[in-house]
Amino acid sequence: MKQYYETYSINEKLATLSRELSWSHNILILPLANEEEQEFYLRMSIKENWSVRELERQVNSSYYERVMLADAKLSPLSRETPQDII
Repeated sequence: MKQYYETYSINEKLATLSRELSWSHNILILPLANEEEQEFYLRMSIKENWSVRELERQVNSSYYERVMLADAKLSPLSRETPQDII
């Protein structure tokens, strides 16, 4: 509970998101490495309506890291226009 208070009292954006999830969801998200990762899992849990079990599976499979790596690989391609490709 102390960690919950310390984490979400500092960042109002995370606190707002955390209120939409159950206590069990938040317990899985709190120990994550950084604020961006916490926000990612909060948003994905809400958007995809993940159960606690699904959230745990995604965290354990490093879903955040895989998405960030995929975005890094795709970002140079997304800057190209169709004319550049042709």
